[in-house]
Amino acid sequence: MAKVVSTRATGDLVQQVLERPRALKKKTLPSDGSTTKLTLNVDTDVVDWFKASGTGWRARMQDALRNATELDKDA
Repeated sequence: MAKVVSTRATGDLVQQVLERPRALKKKTLPSDGSTTKLTLNVDTDVVDWFKASGTGWRARMQDALRNATELDKDA
């Protein structure tokens, strides 16, 4: 087993991460019960196509799925 060498810089970085304010840590989006979190395998080229369109690609993917199912969110 390789010997792990700890450096002061690494220790300082870990300490900074542990001490950063809660607001800066990853936020969980609040759920109003209208969404379901799931794991889905999607072809890489499809995901890449949506990502290439810039930020908000997940929302655009959601819109494409909604349009494909002919569901109207506002109804």
